[in-house]
This record gives sequence, structure tokens and C-alpha cells, in this order.
Amino acid sequence: METLTREELIDLVLQLHAVVTELKARVAELEAQLASKDSLPKTSTNSSVPPSSDRKGNRHTTRKKKRGAKHGHVGKSRVRVEPDVFIECKLAICPDCGTDLRDVEQKVVGSSQVVEIPPVQPVVVEAQRYGCRCPGCGREQAADYPDGMESERVFGCRLAALVTYLHEIHHISYVRLQTVLGILFGLTVSVGGLVNLVKCAGRKLRPIAEEILDEIKDSQVVGSDETGARVDGKNQWQWVFVTERATYHVIAPSRGSGVIEGVMGEAQPVVWVRDLWSAQCKGPGKYHQLCHAHQLRDLQYAVDSERSNWAYGMQRLLLHSQRLVKHRGRLPPEIFRQEVEKVEATLDELLGWKVSGVEAQRLQKRYRKHRDSLFVFLHIPGVPYDNNASERALRNSVIHRKVSGGFRSDAGAEAHAIVSSVVDTVRKRGEDVFETLQGHIGSPAPVGV
Repeated sequence: METLTREELIDLVLQLHAVVTELKARVAELEAQLASKDSLPKTSTNSSVPPSSDRKGNRHTTRKKKRGAKHGHVGKSRVRVEPDVFIECKLAICPDCGTDLRDVEQKVVGSSQVVEIPPVQPVVVEAQRYGCRCPGCGREQAADYPDGMESERVFGCRLAALVTYLHEIHHISYVRLQTVLGILFGLTVSVGGLVNLVKCAGRKLRPIAEEILDEIKDSQVVGSDETGARVDGKNQWQWVFVTERATYHVIAPSRGSGVIEGVMGEAQPVVWVRDLWSAQCKGPGKYHQLCHAHQLRDLQYAVDSERSNWAYGMQRLLLHSQRLVKHRGRLPPEIFRQEVEKVEATLDELLGWKVSGVEAQRLQKRYRKHRDSLFVFLHIPGVPYDNNASERALRNSVIHRKVSGGFRSDAGAEAHAIVSSVVDTVRKRGEDVFETLQGHIGSPAPVGV
């Protein structure tokens, strides 16, 4: 460099300046691409896109681990039970010489058990009412039909419970259910008859669903979410309201906060667990807990697309707070309080950072606005740090919608919401779903009496 002339140095500086200008333009172009929302595809790992929309990769053809049980696993076979039917398999003749063995004493040398289902046939029960003139008062009297044999009933309550169970819980469409009943039970029921059975079940279960709603209104912590529904060819919304022991569904034509007001009424839980949908932000809770699962995915997109240190720091803080709350019962109260204060201080520090990147800036603005809703679960026991319970409660209805294509009437949608409320609540309480349906739909017809 010392040997260069003045003119050569000027040329070198101009060349370097041109290179720097070109590199700056390239950097600006790449930053614009990273800032663009289309630069990195959103998946279920970095956004709220459902996992069903992700592209599934091929499984590797070469596997290092062998399939099946691990070495040393003790196998188990079905435990034998007391049989209902005995079949004696005795020798009649000797297969070698043809000697008659029917009078020879034989002993058991082996046994085999098979569990089988006998052919199931529907039973038609007819109840005949008898009447007479009372010799005491002279009035005509008639006997009542037994429970399950009411005059307006065509199909028994056990059949109604089975149809409701298969259609609403196992998502078998009415047409397919018609085929299933014919193959398994030799039973012919029209599609209209099946629809009426489910609607009738919804009416029978409505009082139970109302009791569930009352329990939710009295709860201190309530979570809520919503998903799309299709009713009579129109787009509607299925809402869910959950607590630790109860779940309530309702299908409404609106996704607005008026639905929450109509369901909750004057009730105000201590904590409302939610996502960032504007209607949920107006929930009636005194405090609101923001779903961490949604935020972790959104932060992951900022990490992937912008290599944001700030987003990574927010992720670590959220995950640390989740681990901390799991140790609440094992840490001394004073130590736990100090750790919570550290979390809050770290959050304030992160919210004060000067952040670059469109996604990171958007998320930082979000958390500044919802700062008081991020760590409510650290201060109030029993509050979850995510809204996964609400999303799980809607999962079966989403499957039902995809299988059936939606509901043809408001009555069908209402029946689905009622049955889903009862079924989800029963499962949470460890009760048998089918027995509960059968018990509340009505008494079975007296078969065999």
C-alpha cells in the first residue's frame, strides 16, 4: 500500500466504494426478503396453521432400530376366563388303525378359548294395554305403558343411545350408520329416523348441558376458543367454554363477543384463558391469561425468518416460566416469589429492547399491550399457561365437520353441541360415556319380559 501512487490509491478507494455499495444493496434485498411474510412458509411449528396442512416428509427407508418390543420385554397373552359354552372334542375312531374309541375313557390334553360375538338380531317389543270398567266406581280404566314403551316412541332408548354414540362420538355419517346397523344387527332404519333419534337425544340431554353451563359460570378459571362450523349451507362458529371438570359447547352464527356475553351472562370468573382473537379479549374475566402455546409458535417464526435474538429470549422466558410453575409446590413460598419477580423483571427488560425485524417488532408491540396477561398463572394457582384444553375440546367437532360436511339444520347443530357438552364433561369426570347417554336418554324397552 505504501508504494501506491496517489492516483492508484484513489482508484482503489473508488473500487472499494463500488463493492460496498453493491453489498449494501444486496443486504437490503436479503433483509427485505426476510421481512416479507412470504419468505418463510408458516407451518404448525411456527404459527397457528393446523398440523393437517403441513407437508409430510417420507419416512427414512433405513432404520437403525428394529421395530417391535425391546430386548427383555416380557410378553403377555390374554388371560383365560370362565367360558360360557363348552365344546367337547372327543375321538370317535383311532386315526391310525380305525379302532372304535367312543367307549374308551378319554382325558383332557389341551384346550382353546375363542371370544366370539353371536349373531345380533333386533327385538321388536309390543306392549298391549288392557282396560276394563271398575266395578267400584263404574269408570273405564286402562293400564299405562311401561317405561321405554311410550306410545309416541318408535325405537328403543338403547338403540337411540347407540345411534347417538356412533354418530356424534365416532363421527359415522347417517348414511354409513344406516349401512352399519343393517350389517351388524340386521336393522333397517331410514336416514330420517336416525336424524330424529339424535335430535331426540339432544332434547333429553339439554337439562344436563344446562347444569354444565351453570357449573362453568360458577367457576373461577374459564378457558374459551372457537372454530368454524357449517349449518344449513352457511358459515357459523362453534364456541367452547372449559374448566377443569366441565365443557360446554354452543354453535352460533357470530364470532363476536356477543356470544360470550350470551353464554356467560353476568358471571365473571377470576381468570379468563384465551388467545388473541378480539372477541376473546373482551371476555368477562377479572384477569386474562394469554395462551403460551400460540406465542411460542409465533416467536419461532420470528426466530426462523429473522434470526431474532429478542424472539429467542422471549421464547426462553416463556418456557422458563412454565417450568417454574411446575415446581410451585416443592419450592418454599419466598423462593418461588423471588423467582417470579425475576421473570417479571426479565420481561420488562425484553420489552424495553430496541428490536429490528418486522415480525419481532410486531410481537414486541403485542406483548407490551398484553403485558399483564402473560404470567397470571404464576400469581394465581390453578391457572393453565395455555389454552390447549379448549383446543382439544374442539378437535372432535372439527373431525365431525370434516367427515359429515356440516349440519343441515339448526336443530342438528344444537343437538351436536349438547351431546358434545355432556360427552366431554363425562370424560373429564371419568364416567362411562355410553352408560351416561343411555341413562339420560331414557329407560330401555323391557326386552325378554
